[in-house]
Amino acid sequence: VEGTGSLLNFRVAAMNLGTDDLMEAYKDSARKLVESAETFSGYRKKNPKILALHASSHRTSNTYALWSAVKEKLLQEEEGRENPDIREIGLRNGTLYDCSGCSFNACRHFGEQESCFYGGVIVEDVYPAVREADAVVMICPNYNDAISANMTAFINRLTALYRIRQFYDKAVFAIIVSGYSGNDTIARQLISAMNMNKNFYLPGRFAMLETANDPGTAVRLPGIQARIESFADRIRQTLIL
Repeated sequence: VEGTGSLLNFRVAAMNLGTDDLMEAYKDSARKLVESAETFSGYRKKNPKILALHASSHRTSNTYALWSAVKEKLLQEEEGRENPDIREIGLRNGTLYDCSGCSFNACRHFGEQESCFYGGVIVEDVYPAVREADAVVMICPNYNDAISANMTAFINRLTALYRIRQFYDKAVFAIIVSGYSGNDTIARQLISAMNMNKNFYLPGRFAMLETANDPGTAVRLPGIQARIESFADRIRQTLIL
């Protein structure tokens, strides 16, 4: 719960409560946070659903190559062990529009229909997949120390769905690859956007951070197989009974 000095960042929360009292909205959010922290024990189940989102080329992306290796470990058959259901959605479609800032009431109107004014792949594919998912894996190469445009558009467009349902029971994980540096910058952006803003819960060591430049080099890094296996195990331990 983050309140500015004026508490003006709680204006929307106050509107959702049907009040114009910003302090009341701030206290309500703080109370819910404490109650959640006191009762949180995770949301593990036998066959959790994982949604992996990317905007990368399958052929050249180091980030996607690492995800493919992690996915292989997650789906590896082992006697007596449950596996997750995994769905991937690529956000490279040229018709993917970013949020253009509808009014609060317009956004809520479309959100109540589990839709968005701009429609497209976000409404048709991504919203239903997010609703069903127990975790979202964000596959994020570092572009200029920022999340890529299409992945940012997904986060922005998620607001309409967030108007009508919370995501506190869904985990967020990430695979981040930088050519030089800045992995921590992308991780902080994801924490701010997906955890603090959109309410996904944040497992410990939620992100796999690697440095690789030329295509194909990420999966050949020293010790990478052990780190891939460790990250897959961390996802399993978080999600699977």
